[in-house]
Amino acid sequence: MKPLPPMSVDQARDLILRSMPRPVGEEMVPLARALGRVAVRDVVAPGDQPRFDCAAMDGWVVCGQAGAYRVVGESRAGAPYGPAMAEGEAVAISTGAVVPEGASALVRREQGFEDGGQLTIAAYRPGRDMRLRGSDFRRGDVLVSAGRVVDHLDIARVAAAGIDEIVVRRVLRVALLATGDEIVPGGGEPGPAGSYDALSPAIMARIGGVAALGIASLGVARDADDDIAGRVSASDAQVVIVIGGASGGRHDRVRHALGELGLAVLVPCVAMRPGKPFWCGHLEGGGFVFGLPGNPVAALVALELFVMPALGGGEPQGWIDLPPREIGEGCTRMRFARWSVGTDGRIHAEALGQGDSAALAPLAGANGVMQIAGDGTRRLLPLGVRSGIGC
Repeated sequence: MKPLPPMSVDQARDLILRSMPRPVGEEMVPLARALGRVAVRDVVAPGDQPRFDCAAMDGWVVCGQAGAYRVVGESRAGAPYGPAMAEGEAVAISTGAVVPEGASALVRREQGFEDGGQLTIAAYRPGRDMRLRGSDFRRGDVLVSAGRVVDHLDIARVAAAGIDEIVVRRVLRVALLATGDEIVPGGGEPGPAGSYDALSPAIMARIGGVAALGIASLGVARDADDDIAGRVSASDAQVVIVIGGASGGRHDRVRHALGELGLAVLVPCVAMRPGKPFWCGHLEGGGFVFGLPGNPVAALVALELFVMPALGGGEPQGWIDLPPREIGEGCTRMRFARWSVGTDGRIHAEALGQGDSAALAPLAGANGVMQIAGDGTRRLLPLGVRSGIGC
């Protein structure tokens, strides 16, 4: 059978984004695990915040305006002063403590002087430095709207209302499988012809570092159909990322092995270097598979261009056009890049490495991917993390 022609980068990306499975359903999660998840319904405040009038500064609260006040007690955070205050009385108070009934003003610590139970003040300013009950939000206020991607500030607001869990959309279950007889996990002994697994830790970290996304490891499979297919079929992941075995050589068994699971190839390969062997497809049971090249740089480029956007964890800004090169290289090349915005407001970008798809050392400090088309036109994809998952 004649091999299918490679797709362009944009064609492959568009097709993948249209074809990716979407998470279905909802689940209740602890608030601390809601970061990056999509709220299913409005989160409504069950009460006022603050729950009581409280002090915004350390100092004293006083009752009425007088030349001097008699200090009758203290209100501390968690230990309020009980009785109602009378005219001419003062109560020492700490930030966050309940303002006693009858208090008319708060005097900051640096604006009062206490001696022998008597307080004199520099100024009397009613209502200043007091946080009134409900001044932050009221009972019934919407703290997080349905459809919003929850961030850490939302979590703080919801936690202040005493809520410890919320309902969010489910996320896709993702798993990673490395392949290759020569691949050995870090800490192992690779032997004279083996190689350490550079990609599994990097991909686990990249995907796991995106809020709300988790990824399970399926280990390292041998270059054998039964081992590859067995590990994938035993997983309950909806998306499986397979490293290696993508080039179509005699020992590249991944597509053949997954044919036993009803693999239908969606993207056969991509017209770019490095990363041309990248592929993806559907399994008969509904799972989605990404095939990454075994060469580390090629795999990491494909991860950023295709996998991260599909999972909802990449491409926060989209492509940025750069000035073209005078001479093109005849084919589309992808390079990791280091870029910044200069004092002139222009983007300055430097392609890293010399195109070696296995060399990782030159990538230190990379914060983007640069595409250099065959005609010399260039564009930059800033690397980043988008926290909206399951949109």
